Amino acid sequence: MDKRDEICDKALELFLTDGYEQTPLSRVAKALGLSKAGLYHYFSSKEELLFQIHERQMERMFIPLLEEAEKFPDPAERVAFFMRQYILHAMTPDPSVRLLVHETQNLAKTHRARINRIWRRGFDLIRNALLEMKAAGKAKDLNMTFATFGALGMCSWIFYWFDYSRQEAAPELADTYVEIFLRGLTT
Repeated sequence: MDKRDEICDKALELFLTDGYEQTPLSRVAKALGLSKAGLYHYFSSKEELLFQIHERQMERMFIPLLEEAEKFPDPAERVAFFMRQYILHAMTPDPSVRLLVHETQNLAKTHRARINRIWRRGFDLIRNALLEMKAAGKAKDLNMTFATFGALGMCSWIFYWFDYSRQEAAPELADTYVEIFLRGLTT
């Protein structure tokens, strides 16, 4: 593991324990046995550190999910796969997922734009699949942009209410959301 990854892992651990806002870089440095100046050798700011953690998590989890979903030729199967896997990802006991979604607001505009481009791929994946379904007469004549926001909203809101001690309910919830969304959309 390189030093930047080690710093990201420790910072994420501390952000999860005490919150991003309440964790000064001096505490991250101390936990790693570095001086604050030593930490600045790797990251120019706390915000840059948060961005690197966020981008790394997106590259490890979200981008592979997108790439796998993009392989489905059938648009309904593409949407179902993406939603189900995204929901299961949202319901993981790993609290870093929830932290990063919440802390996106603390990213600088340029960093937030880079993360949003990755999220946009998910939006486009769903919207394009819904437009394909609509063009083939397999979906109602709805505004597919609004429908896409609805699908993503359903999935993303789970971060805020799901009881993470009930992991056994995750597959059933994912299947229920996919069924509700696709059944409500199809003709």
